[in-house]
Amino acid sequence: MSEYIERIAELKSQGKTFCIITVVDSKGATPRKAGARAIVFKDGSSEGTVGGGAIEVEAFKVALEVLKSGKASLKHYELDKLETGAMICGGSMTLYYEPVQPVRLLTIFGGGHVGRALSRIASEAGWRIRIIDDRDGVFDKKYFPDEAEFITTNYLDYCKSQQFGENDWLAIVTPKHKHDESVLGSVINSDARYIGMMGSPKKVKEIKTSLLEKGMDEELLKKVHAPIGLNIGTETPGEIAVAIVGEMLAELYNVNEVKRCSK
Repeated sequence: MSEYIERIAELKSQGKTFCIITVVDSKGATPRKAGARAIVFKDGSSEGTVGGGAIEVEAFKVALEVLKSGKASLKHYELDKLETGAMICGGSMTLYYEPVQPVRLLTIFGGGHVGRALSRIASEAGWRIRIIDDRDGVFDKKYFPDEAEFITTNYLDYCKSQQFGENDWLAIVTPKHKHDESVLGSVINSDARYIGMMGSPKKVKEIKTSLLEKGMDEELLKKVHAPIGLNIGTETPGEIAVAIVGEMLAELYNVNEVKRCSK
């Protein structure tokens, strides 16, 4: 048990995404008993076993579905309905599927009204918050979640110092759009899970056109959520923040039918 706990801790520290399958109940002739575990990674690789054969094939298939949805699941199986051939087990097993997602870090470029509102709502939705701003005196802690991290620095210097990966979520909401283009140009080649930029359709088009003229790959621009957030008629900072978090949740849970603002 201690080795299992240590392994889970190790995987979490590495920022891995995986699903833990646990046999929580077994009756009759079953290949594994309660307490047996397996770990399935999002690429389909695995560690451990819940019994092999048809039950394991089905379990690993469900584990990948659970990783996609992000929601835990409890399923009961009658083994004689799964197995064929001579090696038929007549028992039953109940498996619990627990997705383990790494800490999601939302970096907000801009600590203005939208950045403040976004930090609070995204924190409630499970993101760790980091706010970047190049202005002094912006970070009044009463406007931000208690756990938020504040960095006062040049936007481009910060971007150059980072290696954004699949656990990074980036929201570009700099004051008066002054640094939006430069920040977007600096992060667009990264492996960040989500990149969104605030602005009217006209402003977004101007920035994209400018980046294309500077040699930016058009395919890279297609992955940017801009204008940022769901198209739900938002106006106030709080409403805009709700739309942004809604879009990020849709990305997190692979909800493809959510409509976005026109690009």
